[in-house]
Amino acid sequence: MFLVTKKDSGQVYALKALRKEVIEKRNQRMHTTTERQILGEVDSPFLVQLRFAFQTPDKLYMVMDYMPAGELFLHLRRAGRFTEDRARFYAAEILLALEYLHDKGIIYRDLKPENVLLDQDGHIRLSDFGLSKKGLAPESGAKAFTFCGTPEYLAPEILKGVGHDKGVDYWSLVSSTQGALVYEMLAGAPPFYSKNREQMFRDILNKPVQPKPHFSPNLSDLIRGLMQVDPAKRLSDPGTVKHHPFFAEWDWERCVRRELPPPFKPAISGDKDLRYFDKVFTGEAAVDSLVDSSLNATQRAANRYDGFTYKEVAHV
Repeated sequence: MFLVTKKDSGQVYALKALRKEVIEKRNQRMHTTTERQILGEVDSPFLVQLRFAFQTPDKLYMVMDYMPAGELFLHLRRAGRFTEDRARFYAAEILLALEYLHDKGIIYRDLKPENVLLDQDGHIRLSDFGLSKKGLAPESGAKAFTFCGTPEYLAPEILKGVGHDKGVDYWSLVSSTQGALVYEMLAGAPPFYSKNREQMFRDILNKPVQPKPHFSPNLSDLIRGLMQVDPAKRLSDPGTVKHHPFFAEWDWERCVRRELPPPFKPAISGDKDLRYFDKVFTGEAAVDSLVDSSLNATQRAANRYDGFTYKEVAHV
């Protein structure tokens, strides 16, 4: 990911550059194409927006909104853990992002602190749709069967391989936001994290979630509801979650309009202020620049991603 400036406007963006050779070797063509399609279709204040997309014979490029306050992951690590009020704010905005995606038949499938970004005002934006699944309308009853996601946030039905739907995002909402960002946000670690991956998977499948003693009763009840192993028993309807006592005093109308003041206001001094990004990333050399291609005309045609190019237009 690169921080770039558009020459004619001076506007700063985030540029995602992908080598086609690597995509093909990792069999990621479908995931990459799906991410580009989703980014071009969504229009929500709680999702990172695509502004441009283009390609060269060797690479794909996606130009997106730059989120100067960085990943929620970094803020959580710096704080150790958040207050319930701060966690509730982020969880509410993430819930609205998921509700929007599910209404469009999209399962997110990779909800974790690293994929939740903060804008200059402190509001959240979900990013990275490489593992998302399209075409699963809520009323269709259709399921996906791909084994994918980050291990510590996987829902039981993904581990079992029995098919999954939007319910996996509500499991992750607790294990990654409502619980590991209202579990991890309040406990400092995901609920079933273990260095032993096999043990972690066994715990996800068989061990009831245990809220921490300092969690409020309403939070503990919400966590148990969202982390039911059986998807049929899980809280996986946005209306039900919104009316849970944990959100009893929450003003959803103002939240939708982004009128509620964020609990943390980033101290951004300018477009290129990088204080909220780990130096491991900002210290890297920008070596992934344009290169001369040695591909012949036939190879170039075979290596083309049809329909990838994009320029932002007004959404209907």
